[in-house]
Order: sequence, then structure tokens, then C-alpha cells
Amino acid sequence: MNLWLFDLDGVLIRPGGYREALRRTVMHFSALAGYPQRRLEESAIEAFEAHGITCEWDIAGICLMAEVYAVWKANPALRLPPDLDACLSLLRGAGLSRPEPDFAGWARQTGALSGDTPAASAVKLFKQKAGDAEPDPARAGEFESVLTAVLGRPREFPHSPVMRYFQQFTLGSRAYAEHYRVPPEIETPSLLAELDRPGLSDDARDRILDGQSQKRICSAIITARPCRPPDPGAAPGDSPPEAEIAQRIIGLEKLPLVGAGQMQWLARRRGQIIDAYLKPSPVHSLAALAAAMGAGGPDSLDAARAFVEEGKILPPFDRFSEKRSDIAVFEDSPTGVIGTASAVDLLKRKAIDVRISLYGVAAGGEKRAALESLGAIVFRTTDEALAEAWKSLS
Repeated sequence: MNLWLFDLDGVLIRPGGYREALRRTVMHFSALAGYPQRRLEESAIEAFEAHGITCEWDIAGICLMAEVYAVWKANPALRLPPDLDACLSLLRGAGLSRPEPDFAGWARQTGALSGDTPAASAVKLFKQKAGDAEPDPARAGEFESVLTAVLGRPREFPHSPVMRYFQQFTLGSRAYAEHYRVPPEIETPSLLAELDRPGLSDDARDRILDGQSQKRICSAIITARPCRPPDPGAAPGDSPPEAEIAQRIIGLEKLPLVGAGQMQWLARRRGQIIDAYLKPSPVHSLAALAAAMGAGGPDSLDAARAFVEEGKILPPFDRFSEKRSDIAVFEDSPTGVIGTASAVDLLKRKAIDVRISLYGVAAGGEKRAALESLGAIVFRTTDEALAEAWKSLS
């Protein structure tokens, strides 16, 4: 059995919409913090992704706090109000010293704090830096109040100002209002629909679909993008159909999709936070493998969770015992590689005969180095990675 898992952004699709939404969000909050006309450089975005920080809500929040910290530290007499809007208004005041924050440096330091979610690691890092820089506990506490407002709950719509602003760009003003049932602050089209482009050629896409229909490969898409949950009655605010937009652009609607909407649904059922199951958790990768093997919706999620948390082998994983399975992973950042490698380790501990091949997609820089450090063979394009995978299959 040949199981192929495809990451979405950076592999199957060129995420121009997310990139531009991230840049516009950072620019908006930078201007509010007194740093007008700042545009987030591609090298900084790649630094975040190379260190496992791939969620734009986290990235934009860390960038905002890097600017707040820079101004706060450089102006010792500055006292921050706990309200974020009041804080940003104060930071825009004239006469304040404004050092340039090193976004890539913050990404590297945050990524080095393993074991937490990216946002939790960033909060820990900012608290440590603030404590080292400010002997007055009251003033350090004021900074921490703002930090909590920005990064305390960055993936919860009611509690994340960065997420709310970003989502208007991804969905577009009209879809944003329909989905979240709140009026938009800006008028914008969906940048995902306008700027996302396929990350592979039509020929490569058609070969995947042919291989799928002929049972030469069993494929699934694994992504941290929001998507519809398996239960149509789930809260709509958790699951805007952003991954489905990408599927339509690529033309791979026939492939099963396991994204953040499903993992959020599972987390809610189990009383967990989404990061307990979202990649790099092996639960996410195992759910995608189950979906590739034909398990539908809740069954793939339950089988993955039961395997990781209880050691149970539920369908479809009982089919692994038939013969060796080869798993190919196509990723552009370390999180998915780590998650699937962890899933394979768990399968092997159950004496399941599996082999993994890691195909990285990155032009160069920190992302390429990070993927290579995990044992991935890295290619500049998805078409090149697929060509090599097809050779191995033959």
C-alpha cells in the first residue's frame, strides 16, 4: 500500500493569499503601534516557518508584540494600559524611541523553546525578556497584560484581535460577515480566491488523480488551514472553509482533506485544545493516513486518537498488517515532517511494517536547511518532488 500525504500551503498551492493577508495584517497593527509603512519581508516569514511557526495568527501576533516590546523597553518611563487599543494609541505618541525589532530573531528564539505551542512559547519568551529588562514588577506586569491580550488566545475568534483582522482578508468582507455573523471592519475581496495559485502543474495533478483512481496510490491532504468539520452541526466560527477554497483552485477536490476544522472538532469532543491534535501531533498525521485508506470523517479521527492515546488498532489501521506500507510525505515546513515521522515511529512500535519517504519543497534558505536536518530530500518545486516519488513507486 502506497500512502501519500500532501501538505497544502507551499506544496499543492502557492499561498499568495495568506502571504498578502499576513503582510497587510502586520502592516495594520504596525501602523497602530507607531511603525507605519512596515512590510513583512519574505525572509522573516520563512524564518518563522523554518522554526515550526506556521499559523499566520501566531506570526502576526508575535510581530506585533515584538514592536510593543521594542518601544516599551526603549522608553523606561512608558506605562502601558491593559486595554490593547489604548496601549497602541499610546505607542503612536510622538517623541518615543522606536528601535527596529528583529522579527526573524524572535522567530528563532520562539522556535527554540520546544514543547509548547508557538504562541505559548512566544508568551514565555516575552515574559522572560520583559522580566530581565524591567526590575519594576508593576511595569513588567503592564507589559504582560498587553501580551495576554495579543497572544493569550490567538486562535479563538472572540479573543484574538489579530485573528479577526486577518480573517477578513482571507475570506473577504462578505463571506467574513456571513461566516462569523459580525460586521467587517474593512471592505476587501477574498485574498485566497484572488491570489492563491496551484503549486503543481496540471499534468502533475492529473497524474495524482489517475494514480488515485487506479489504486496505485492512496492520497490525502493534511493541512493546518481551517476547513469544515466532520459534523455539520459544529460551531461555524471554528471552521471557515479555507482549505476547500484551495482544493477548488488546485482541482483536487476528490482527495480526502484533514485540516484544522476536523482537529478542532476532535479536540472539543475530548476536552482538549486544538494544538493537542494539530500537526506536529502524530494524531493529525494518523488521521490523514486513515482518510487516505478510506476511513470517513469521524472514523478517521477516532482511529487516530485511539491509536496514539490508548494504543488501540481500530479500522482502517488493522489493514496495515497485510503487507508493508510505504508512506510518502510532501511538506514545505518541519511540522508535518515531524508529525508523520512520529506517527510512523508509533506504528513501528506495534510491529507494523511501514517505511517513510520525506519529500521537502523549498527553494532554499532556513526552510530548506530545517527540512534537510530532519532527513527530507528537498526539491525546489512540487513537480520535481513528485517526479522523484513516482520513480520510487515504479
